[in-house]
Amino acid sequence: MSVASIIIVGVGGRGCAALQHLQQHSLPDNISRIAISTDKRALNSVLCDNRVLLSETIANGRSSGGNAELAAAAVRDTEPALRQALCSADVIIMLTGLGGGNGSGVATELAKLAADMAIPVLVFATLPFNFEGQRRALLAQQSLLTMQQYGAAVVALPNDQLQRALGAATRLEQALDASNQFLLVILQQLTAMLADTGLINMDFNDFLSVIKQPGLALAGAIETEQEDDLPAALQKLLLNPLLQPQQLSQAKAALLHIVAGKGFSLQQFEALGLQLAAELPNVALLLQGLTLQPEADTKLKLLLLASGISADCRAKLLCV
Repeated sequence: MSVASIIIVGVGGRGCAALQHLQQHSLPDNISRIAISTDKRALNSVLCDNRVLLSETIANGRSSGGNAELAAAAVRDTEPALRQALCSADVIIMLTGLGGGNGSGVATELAKLAADMAIPVLVFATLPFNFEGQRRALLAQQSLLTMQQYGAAVVALPNDQLQRALGAATRLEQALDASNQFLLVILQQLTAMLADTGLINMDFNDFLSVIKQPGLALAGAIETEQEDDLPAALQKLLLNPLLQPQQLSQAKAALLHIVAGKGFSLQQFEALGLQLAAELPNVALLLQGLTLQPEADTKLKLLLLASGISADCRAKLLCV
């Protein structure tokens, strides 16, 4: 069976910064990284497999200046090159920051283009700080809605939630590094899950059945010791502020993937599944997979992806 081709796309300043962080770490061979922006100078500084500069005719090789309509027009003007860059993908994972020109304007148009190409999309999108004003917040909200209308599953990561998790005194550089690390751990485990064959396998179609659920998505990952209190480890994952625990109980579909050493027992596997089912009372589709890695020894990795969060929860999320 062929391995799914995954393209990770960094959009605009925030997305390209996250993509640059990923480039410093190993991912499976079936992953390629593409940076997309109107800003020529910023784009050229990103280490990745491919870059697409959006319409120099419209944007003149500069940032969109917060103009989402201009950025969207630049995407439409560059559509042939984008189709060529994305056509080999079985799934697109998009990294972006919503509320600005490139982030919102480009991301929504790419979601539309991917829908036209019948390529599933999973988006990780940061949301503006409250102090950035209502205009950026409203643009981010509209972008979330638009991408979901095109069938994309969107994991929203509010910057204010990141600030609460790390503490108000945290330096901006540290906060961005923490956000990038959060994404890295999720993407490393997610892409490994799709590339490896597990004892209880979680394949590409299982992944698609979850991300195709309408509504917002949530994702989180954790690594712990296999001998630790596993219910406490899963609870720690579920309560991660960046996972939006207040919305998680509304999910309609979820997958839990476990990577463990050879000593991992059936009882442990079942206990984690029962605990997750109890935490997600509205889930109609709950998938659980297991990959045994002897070299993992006592390490245990948990990856959670949940989807189908309702519109009411989306509105609350944007107000936290």
